[in-house]
Amino acid sequence: MPRCLIPAILFAAQFLFYALPAPAQSSASSSSCPCTLRGSVMDSVSAQPVPHALVRLSAPSPRAVLTDFEGKFQFEGLPAGSVTLEVEKPGYVLRETMGPHLSLPVSVQLAPDPPTAILKLTPESIILGQITDEHGEPLEGFTVAIWSRTFNTSNGEVGLTGSFNAHTDDEGRFRIAKLSPGSYYLLVNPPQSLVQKSSPKSSIPLGYVPIFYRGGDDLSSATPVKLLPGKSQQVNFSLKREPFVRLSGAVSGYRPGDQVTLSLRAAAGVQDPHIVFDPANSSFQTDWIPPGPYTLMAQATSTAAPEASAPSSRSATVLQMVRTLEPSPHSFASQQINAVSSVSDLRLVLQPTLDIPLVVHGLPANDTSVRPDFSPQFFPRLFALIPKFRGASSGEYFSDWENPEDAHAAGDLRMRFSGVPPGTYELLISGLSNASFYVKSASSGTVNLLRENLVLSGSIPPIDVALGSDPATLSGAVSSGNAPVAAVVVLISDTRSKPITFDTGPSGDYKISGLAPGSYRVFATEPAVNPDYLDPAFQQKISSKIQEITLSPNQSASLSLELAAVEE
Repeated sequence: MPRCLIPAILFAAQFLFYALPAPAQSSASSSSCPCTLRGSVMDSVSAQPVPHALVRLSAPSPRAVLTDFEGKFQFEGLPAGSVTLEVEKPGYVLRETMGPHLSLPVSVQLAPDPPTAILKLTPESIILGQITDEHGEPLEGFTVAIWSRTFNTSNGEVGLTGSFNAHTDDEGRFRIAKLSPGSYYLLVNPPQSLVQKSSPKSSIPLGYVPIFYRGGDDLSSATPVKLLPGKSQQVNFSLKREPFVRLSGAVSGYRPGDQVTLSLRAAAGVQDPHIVFDPANSSFQTDWIPPGPYTLMAQATSTAAPEASAPSSRSATVLQMVRTLEPSPHSFASQQINAVSSVSDLRLVLQPTLDIPLVVHGLPANDTSVRPDFSPQFFPRLFALIPKFRGASSGEYFSDWENPEDAHAAGDLRMRFSGVPPGTYELLISGLSNASFYVKSASSGTVNLLRENLVLSGSIPPIDVALGSDPATLSGAVSSGNAPVAAVVVLISDTRSKPITFDTGPSGDYKISGLAPGSYRVFATEPAVNPDYLDPAFQQKISSKIQEITLSPNQSASLSLELAAVEE
């Protein structure tokens, strides 16, 4: 199944398993165990043995042992079969370590005289520094957030995920340990209470602006901090108080009795400020906020109860309840603002949101092969419209049944996206991997939604999705040298804008079904290194490890892949 957005706190015991291929064993010899498993733990940087490391063995009888002064360990009396090895030691990358390198526990197949297991530990890296004001005075209580690059397999985009935070002490110093080697971005946030009046004669407060390392409040210009294994990196910040700003104006275009909601989005990591809206005169005003770029949004939602039709089934009743609990805005407005100073004459004119029909061809409504948990309530959630410019709308939009009875209808399935603001969107279709169907085409009028974005303005043709019932399957294994390794298998097709990704797990084996027939470029990378797989420069760098294959309808093909190591 495809990878989900990877959690920011990555478990990462950095080790690899290298062994010569074990000779084939007969069932008689396999049953001659109990077996003895020997191995050693090494430092991945110095290649020196690591003494007193804790090696854990799981299944069928979990146990643990410390390595000796030569880094060696041994488990005796083991039955034949598969076991899993993990290793840890303070000062090395551990499960709770954050970082771009994700190594999974190692599986070992036990038999008489198994090969020696070699586990490698990577020394943890550290970021430390100090935050001072423009006069060199230390700033206490400031938050330093660390961000790591991630690849979102749902929409094929590279982004950042923040997790670890540190706070400066009374000397303005901070320290973030337990990091795996790689590149990170740092964001400093001041305490929200740390706002001072500029002078007794001025009502404009002064405060500190959230700032990325060497990049202001704009993530695109921030400088990553590169960490080497077992090394510390010093990162210092010098901040200056700046006059805060306030935004105010009026909202128009909504109906009497509507519920009007305003929000303001700023740079990553900055909390949304409070906005006061006065429906009596349609005016709004924000709190005092740091200067910088913002997106101001307003939406209106009807407070009237929706008309209830008479449902003829329990499923229809559930769908109507879900729809009632999640009202969609009927009008929306947004405006980009570079707030270098206060602005008092902003005008947000609400425009009607759009309802876009969605028709799915080629799938019987009661076919459970699409998803194990297929049901009328969950199937529409496979289709979503994702805004291409974050902040231009309120978030993702999922489809819903046009009519609750369509959930059980055979043939074409009719759904709709309700209350979508005008803008540019990507159609995201998820949950069909490893199914007996695949997406053959997706279009809106003449727009190919597998390759192009959907621009919503005015009247929009229905979205048509056609599913094919003759998918191909690709399977194989990933290795590094002669050893199987955990990897991410990536398939890129010229007919689609997003890659397909698949996590192999420790064994390196993979099987991807539900593939559209056609030509693919296939390669395997280290888990959680998270490069931009579509970047031509990246593909050129690993070109020797990329294989090309053309899959026919209903074909089952096999492809062995060599891991493409990616340097951070």
